[in-house]
Amino acid sequence: MSVGRHFGLVISRMPRLTYAATIRASEDCRFVCSACYSNCWGVHRLHGETAWLCPHCADMKDNGLVPGPRPFNTQPPRQLSVREQLRSPEGVWTVTSSERVKTREDGTLQHACMYVLTHEDGHEEEWRGRDMADFHLIPAEFEHITRARCNELGAALTAAGLSWEDNARQDTPRRLTYTATGPRARQWTIRPVPGIDFDPWQPSNLWQAVCTAPHHRSPVLSALALADHIRELSA
Repeated sequence: MSVGRHFGLVISRMPRLTYAATIRASEDCRFVCSACYSNCWGVHRLHGETAWLCPHCADMKDNGLVPGPRPFNTQPPRQLSVREQLRSPEGVWTVTSSERVKTREDGTLQHACMYVLTHEDGHEEEWRGRDMADFHLIPAEFEHITRARCNELGAALTAAGLSWEDNARQDTPRRLTYTATGPRARQWTIRPVPGIDFDPWQPSNLWQAVCTAPHHRSPVLSALALADHIRELSA
């Protein structure tokens, strides 16, 4: 890694990307993401690419997704199934009824999807699919954990100088657990987040760690960020 400072910028060059960030004192110096056009303090340029992207868009691009403005919903282009779960600003909902009906609008007969959604507190609401812009589908539990993601976590922990072991349950992520030891012998338990906590716009943020002495729970982070989090708190 090479780092240079000039004109209020910090430039970091790493094997997979180049990172540019403003020095906080230069508040008039901002970047604009070329995909979602949001203002940000730092931008990434992935290896072999020419576009400068904000952290969220760079993460999506690195995971084979199309970066860009964050939409209001991430519903699939199909009818939702009973027992699927969605998240909205009001909480988590479960689809308890899914029906395709015919409606007449502007004199034209059209098809529409009608759903009965049950909130986590138990009350029910009826929604038409086209009106559910604030809902997005929660992915099936643990479908986002792969062996490559597990290998990435192990490599990140090793690179951070942390000793670690796993329980060899990569084929059943529901029971997958990692144990890492920090510089001061602090013990951390690392597990993949369940689907309900997975953010599809930050697909690398898959892991959460807990230390019991003293008690601390990390945010949901990527493999590299989690390894740095454990190393810094344990130092």
